[in-house]
This record gives sequence, structure tokens and C-alpha cells, in this order.
Amino acid sequence: MKLKALTIGLALSFPLMASAQSSTSVTLYGTVDTMLEYVNKIPDGAGGTNSSFHFTNLTSSWPSHWGLRGSEDLGNGLSAIFTLESGFNPGTGMSGQGNRLFGRQAFVGLKGDWGQLAFGRQYNMLMWSMIHSDILGPNAYGLGAIDSYIPNTRMDNAITYRGNFDGFRFGAAWARGRDNSNAGGPAATGCGVDYNSNSACGAYSFLLGYDAANWGVAAAYDVITGNDVAGVPTNWNRLTKDQDDRRWTVNGYVKFDALKVGLIYLNRKNEAVGGIGAGLGDRSDLWTLNAAYQFTPAFSLDGSVNYIKYNNAAKKSNAWYTVARAKYSLSKRTSVYLQAAYMANKGNSNLSAAGGTAGLNPAAGVNQTAVGFGLRHNF
Repeated sequence: MKLKALTIGLALSFPLMASAQSSTSVTLYGTVDTMLEYVNKIPDGAGGTNSSFHFTNLTSSWPSHWGLRGSEDLGNGLSAIFTLESGFNPGTGMSGQGNRLFGRQAFVGLKGDWGQLAFGRQYNMLMWSMIHSDILGPNAYGLGAIDSYIPNTRMDNAITYRGNFDGFRFGAAWARGRDNSNAGGPAATGCGVDYNSNSACGAYSFLLGYDAANWGVAAAYDVITGNDVAGVPTNWNRLTKDQDDRRWTVNGYVKFDALKVGLIYLNRKNEAVGGIGAGLGDRSDLWTLNAAYQFTPAFSLDGSVNYIKYNNAAKKSNAWYTVARAKYSLSKRTSVYLQAAYMANKGNSNLSAAGGTAGLNPAAGVNQTAVGFGLRHNF
């Protein structure tokens, strides 16, 4: 018994001793979120449609994940930092982001008064530019339903810098071999390092923003490229190494006590053969107006109205996407929510209202409704 007690005591004390000696802190955190969803107007392959009631992987604002983050004080205002973050599907237990163990984030870096410099798998500056203006975030009924790249703005093999000086935000990111997994898109497109081409499978982005006490604005420019390796699903929308998928955004938000309103404009140009999609041309303009109101500390309502127009399409094509969500907190960590979305497609647009579940897109020009009820716990 004494030996057992000594062993347990040493096991518990070593991490504490290391923490005290090196001023290191490590935090375990995460979210488990499940949602039951109903979707209609799903093509059955025989000219008709079906509806479905099912679990879905992508759920509320932040999908299920767990992670470790830590820092070590190096002195003189300098810290070493790291983050390891893993996404997963609570319905199946499978890893997300192309079956990566730490597919959401995996980086180490240095941080000081001058900003943060980090190396590894990270978010790009398009994501950081919209983090305050995109109220719904990577929700199943968020902007990813319109442009699946938006909730998957991560890069392998990346170097990033972010700094904040008196409210002004600056950022830059660069990656060579931006996506090494081909286990399934859009989070995995098999575009790894091509040692024979410095321009293949690249990514870079820039951020400029300003945040005051009750409002903020931001702008970002983001570019990704593909490659020419035969027989490999090497690209995002069929990009070659000499072709870009380029996005730029300007956005802002304002707060009025319990009310927050965000406005986003996103312009896209895809140089690949076929452009953005079948009959949709190579350019698009996306506008988003979203808002949230905190009625009580436990109850809130939020939602968005979104419009995308496809330029140079084979025929006039656009879509309106309307989303509403109600959230109720059962405690500081646990909440329930009900959300609904309606996608009105026109022309060659066939976007799904259920953006978090692949394979549910209606036929071109057909409208669709999705409704989800979920339970969420943060730790």
C-alpha cells in the first residue's frame, strides 16, 4: 500500500513540478455536439425526391472537437505556445478533416508583444478576418452551405503571423503543400508538397482589421493553387499549379447592448476549367447580413440572410439562403438549440440547405428546407 501511494504521489507531482519550474500551462478543452436533422427535396436518382431524418456531423457554431493548448513563459515577455486540436463526428466516433488526428489545428510558435509567429497546420487569414462578423460561424447552416471552403480555411505546412496593436489587426499566412490528405473533401483534397514545383499546392493570405469597443471592420485576401500530378485528386475544383482560386472579403460588425449585427461581402474567382461549378461561371459575389440578440443570460436568437450571385454563368444563377436559430443554456457548459434553413436556388444553382451533410444537394433550381435540433456540451 505504501509503494502504491508513493507511485501515485510521484505521478501526480511530476507534472506540477514541471509546471512550477518552467511556468508552463496546458489546457484540455473541447465540445461534444450532436444534432438530429430533417431535410427535404433530396433527389432519389429516378427523377423524384425523398426526405431524410438523420444525425449530422456538422452541427452548431463549432463542430465537435477536443484539443490541448499550452504556453511556456520564456521571459522578457516571450512565450512558447502550441495547439493540438482534433475534430470528430460524435455519431460515429470518426476523426474529421480528412481523418486527421489533429485536423483542426496542430502548430507550435512564439508569442510576444510583437504578435504571434506559428508553424504547422493552421487557419488562414480569411477565417481570422471574419471571426467577429460571421456570427453563425462553421454551423451546419452557416456560410459553408454556400461556399464549402469557408469553414475549411486551414493549411498544412503553414507559417503564419498575427499581431494586434491598439485595436489594429494584421496577419499573413503562407503554405507550401497546403493539404496533404486526400481522404475526402472539402477538408482534404490531396494537394501536398510538390518538390518539383514551388508554385504547386500553395496558399497565401493577408489580413487587415480594426476592432473598437463596440464595432470592427476587416479585410482579407486569400489564394490557393493546385498541381498537375496525374491520377491524384490534387486540387480544389480541378485547379492546376498555374491556376488560382482567389477570394477577398470586406466585413464588419457592430454591437448594441444585447444585439450584435454583422455584414460580410466575399468575392471569388476560380480559374479552373469549369470555374466554380457546372454552369456557374468563374466568379461569384456573396453578401451576408447576420444578427444575434441575447434576450436573457440563458436564451438567445440569431440568424442570417445570405445572397450569392454567380457571374458569367451559363444562365442567370443565384441563391438566397435564410437561417434562424434559437439557443437555450441549461448551464454554463450545456445548451440545446433548434435551427432551420431555407435555400432558394435559381438557374444552375443547386446548393443544399443542409450544408453540413454531403450528398443532399437538390436538383438545379430546386429549393430546399432543413431543420435541426441539437444538444451541446463544452468542456
